[in-house]
Amino acid sequence: MRLLLHICCSPCLCIPVEELKKDGIEIEGFFYNPNIHPLLEFRRRLKSVKVYQESSPMRVHYCEDYGLNEFLNTIEHHDAPQRCGDCYHMRLVATARYARQNGFDAFSTALLFSARQRHELLKKTGEEVSRKEGLPFYYTDYRHLYAESRETARKKCLYLQSYCGCIFSESERYGPTNKYLYKGELNVSA
Repeated sequence: MRLLLHICCSPCLCIPVEELKKDGIEIEGFFYNPNIHPLLEFRRRLKSVKVYQESSPMRVHYCEDYGLNEFLNTIEHHDAPQRCGDCYHMRLVATARYARQNGFDAFSTALLFSARQRHELLKKTGEEVSRKEGLPFYYTDYRHLYAESRETARKKCLYLQSYCGCIFSESERYGPTNKYLYKGELNVSA
């Protein structure tokens, strides 16, 4: 089977690619993530996937456009889990369409390998997109390999992000704490 795998980030890619290959699946990647913000975060994740690809024989198709406007226009809800469903839908539709147009047998997403995603919502969204786009959604649950995949990414010096990527999740991640604030002193006497 020839599978187009949506790539969200390099840590969610390391071990899953090897597991899918063990199952005899021919994989190509698809980096499409208009949800990732701000711009520098988008560039970090894109670069990290490219660094991963340099040491992997997997072919990756890239959509390198910074999709702030597309993301904001697509997201109808600002609260999770509805917001997450909108985001999953946007990325899986793009993946399924690219897969269909380029002769793939099925599509899937590396998001399924993350222990931090809304797995059941992601699975349901993939199945809905599959019905509408007429291409099978390859579902597998490899969440038990999440820690191993992140450790492999760490050993390969790949970028390890600390939030899902959207501006709303960044706010949810860092908003409740002062831990990440700049600790410099303001010199008001100057």
